[in-house]
Amino acid sequence: MKYNLYADQPWLPMDPNGHANRHLLAFDDGENGYTLNYLKADPKCAANIHKHPHKQFVYILKGSGNFQCGDEFKTLKAGDTVQIDSNVMHGFVSFDENCEWLEFFTPHREDFAPEK
Repeated sequence: MKYNLYADQPWLPMDPNGHANRHLLAFDDGENGYTLNYLKADPKCAANIHKHPHKQFVYILKGSGNFQCGDEFKTLKAGDTVQIDSNVMHGFVSFDENCEWLEFFTPHREDFAPEK
């Protein structure tokens, strides 16, 4: 069992102003690797529209935000989930209120690997 393996990892900024931050919860870079992050964002900030080769799942814990995935726009709120396939442009366009969510990637995101 691995218990709170990454509890000592720092919160890291997801935007240059520090209005959106992530904390690593779980990471495995093995054959079936994955990354799990916990994120928080302030109202009115945005996450850059981007893509990556990983499949991603998002679960909104608290708050709401306007999300773009490909050509689709959706307001996500607490309890909502969304699956983003590999190499699809996506991101939060804006947050209506303080928002918290979990994001899971497979395979693992090397750029989100734990700090040594």
